[in-house]
Amino acid sequence: MAISSLKPVELFIRRTFLFLLRTFGGKRSKKNLEIPPSPSILLLRQDRLGDVLMSTFVLEALRKKYPNSRIALLLGKNNTGVIPLLPFEIEIYVYRKNFFRDLKMLRSVRRSKFDVALDLTDKASVTSSVLLTLIGATVRVGIEKENSVVYDITVPRPSQTEVHITERVSELLRPFDIDPSKIDKAPTLRLNVRRKGGLVGLNVSSRTADRSAPPAASAEIAQGVLNMGFREVEVFAAPHDRFRGEETVRLANNDRIRLAPEVKTFAEFAEQVAGCEYLITVDTSIIQIAAAARVPMVLMFKPMTDEHPWSPIGVPFEFHTQYPALSALEPEPVLALFKRLVERTSADARLGRSFAAQPADHS
Repeated sequence: MAISSLKPVELFIRRTFLFLLRTFGGKRSKKNLEIPPSPSILLLRQDRLGDVLMSTFVLEALRKKYPNSRIALLLGKNNTGVIPLLPFEIEIYVYRKNFFRDLKMLRSVRRSKFDVALDLTDKASVTSSVLLTLIGATVRVGIEKENSVVYDITVPRPSQTEVHITERVSELLRPFDIDPSKIDKAPTLRLNVRRKGGLVGLNVSSRTADRSAPPAASAEIAQGVLNMGFREVEVFAAPHDRFRGEETVRLANNDRIRLAPEVKTFAEFAEQVAGCEYLITVDTSIIQIAAAARVPMVLMFKPMTDEHPWSPIGVPFEFHTQYPALSALEPEPVLALFKRLVERTSADARLGRSFAAQPADHS
């Protein structure tokens, strides 16, 4: 059976589970359930790479609040590549979707007897619900949503279409007496940033085809960047989508437009991105890497109606939505936005202003 045909079945199972959880799950007594003064905390972030990168500001805020507390992170098998990039050394558990290995992991977590389990997802997750039920933390904290029955303490969920993801996730800090309005929400990563003047990164692929850029349009964008006086364009493509990057370079037919070298780890890829002076990218985790490295960027998105776009925090950017889809990408508007970004950030540099000091531009 094709993977696409399995998706409705998966969604049905998830919805059925959440319905049963809400109906029959019940709630533990909340009597005297409070976060202690110096808690041990396990954060759940077993979803995608970009979700982990975006959530690093939560790790930083908790470490600042509780410098001597034990803080651990539960990841999924697909996002462990971020571990070397996390802002500080942290204890890691990994959910692998392997019964025996996950059973061993859960036993280890239960023996640790965490004071707090903090679910960082802002969408109802069957996986998070099951894990929270099994790990045995004294207090379970999460965002108010369909699986809220598994939490002891909840925070309201702001509008998913009107409020940026970082603002929604930052609400989870309130039970720890941390004011979200007073913290820096830009991602924080351990990166060895070696900026290469005149180098522009062009990321053409995302996890799905409808969020990726067509090679012909990408090649025209790359050539347009060179025509503005930049030295070189490095094309990035995910391993599963490398053909898209190769075709972009072939169509560009310019030795100053090259495919980024293949690397072995996600951390090495992050340092490639951090070396760019500017970035042009479709929607993917690369946005969070560039934001952490303070690389100004142009974002190319397909139309979105179900969630506020994941625009970067703490760095200048321009935003292009391509209608009706990214498959119809037009180079001219992207290049116009890139030119505007360069002019804007060059003016900042002349005036001695740091990119990191500027408020996020959500244009």
